[in-house]
Amino acid sequence: MGLFDITDEKLRAFYHRAWHEAHMGFVDPRKYPYLDRAILIYAREHGCSYDEALIFAKTGRKTGDLH
Repeated sequence: MGLFDITDEKLRAFYHRAWHEAHMGFVDPRKYPYLDRAILIYAREHGCSYDEALIFAKTGRKTGDLH
């Protein structure tokens, strides 16, 4: 596990931080470079799309768990 690996917990924590910075409202990941980069890295490492990684960061549920 490297320094820049993004785990499930790290991704959720980055989203939570951005949520607080957005005053607990809508989070646009493009406005938070650390979150945007974490989503990109997570998607690349886990073989999913950017949108799937964002949904996981927001809800904590993977897309396979939605059904």
